[in-house]
Amino acid sequence: MLKRAVVSTMVGVALVGLSVAGAVTLCDYRQPRTSLTSLWLTGTYRYFEDPATPGVDVNAGRIGLDHTRFLDSPNFGYTVTALGELGFVNFVPKTITAQAAHALRYYFASGEPYFGFGGIQLGYATGQPQLGATVSLGAGYGRFANVTPLAKALRIQKLLLARKVISQDLPDDYLLAMGNEIGKWAEYAAGKTREQAAKDLAAALVVLVQRATKATVDPRTVLAVEDVVLATGQERYCGWAVQGGLGYELLDPTGGSRDVVLTLSADAAFAPTPEAQLLLRAAAEGPFNIANEHTLSFTASYEQELGPTAALQGKVLFQRRKAPGEAPADSITASGQLSFTWGKAQIGIGVALAKGPTAPGWSLDLNLSLAMKVL
Repeated sequence: MLKRAVVSTMVGVALVGLSVAGAVTLCDYRQPRTSLTSLWLTGTYRYFEDPATPGVDVNAGRIGLDHTRFLDSPNFGYTVTALGELGFVNFVPKTITAQAAHALRYYFASGEPYFGFGGIQLGYATGQPQLGATVSLGAGYGRFANVTPLAKALRIQKLLLARKVISQDLPDDYLLAMGNEIGKWAEYAAGKTREQAAKDLAAALVVLVQRATKATVDPRTVLAVEDVVLATGQERYCGWAVQGGLGYELLDPTGGSRDVVLTLSADAAFAPTPEAQLLLRAAAEGPFNIANEHTLSFTASYEQELGPTAALQGKVLFQRRKAPGEAPADSITASGQLSFTWGKAQIGIGVALAKGPTAPGWSLDLNLSLAMKVL
């Protein structure tokens, strides 16, 4: 009885919110606490031998690691990122690129988007005289939210429509209630196996569906709902944040003097549908005379699911380095990949276009990649 009362209250609160805001979207969903941990290992390899030339023309590849840990709560948050890539030619390591950052955020008022931050950034690339390290302090505005629970509620709705369990979309208030219930996964999983927690959560979701539509959900569909609840690798995020501050170079990557620098950045995440995710980031760093000396970067990535085991990903990276008295040096890379999931692994077929600061034209690279999510 208590559980039913809680669910009914939750539905009522959601309905009041919708009467003001209109139809629900993924980015309308909010959780008090958002956390994310991921670790990806990636690899690409390319081999080409032209019979018209002596020896092997291309025998090269890359091995990469990408780790992210993210937490956002009403008063406190942090972000930890680490990226590394090892490039090899003829199975001999030739290039190393590594970046790591740790940032702490403190929100000045609980639940509000105003925050102060402090952090450290580390970076190294082949050719640099030494490791670069910068500490920074500043303030910003914005928040991010994990909207995966509502995305799963929409996936369940799509499943019910496909199986003709329901004949039309569920009311928005019930979709929000289902999202909120899925967001309680940690409570359902406490002291239980994942399978038992999924059964209990699926049962609660079926109750909400039956209340909204008076439909009967058959046992096979209940099992399919459990599969949606347990599914991983389909995380969706929404939100944006801008921040700025001052940094101090503990180590200058060029071996020069340690300077005080300005740091500015903006991040955004949008999930237009449960099957799509767009991520954007822009950043600038330089001394007080930032117009004459700076590093600018922009990254945009998009993922679109094409089916249960296939997805299309695209990414654009732009970087500009401006030294005093010199012309800007621009680098740009655009890539696309069609990937297929096999267990915890992803196999991809990709294409990349790149142009460096001194390159006379664009390079073209076709590749086969393998990625495996460890966490």
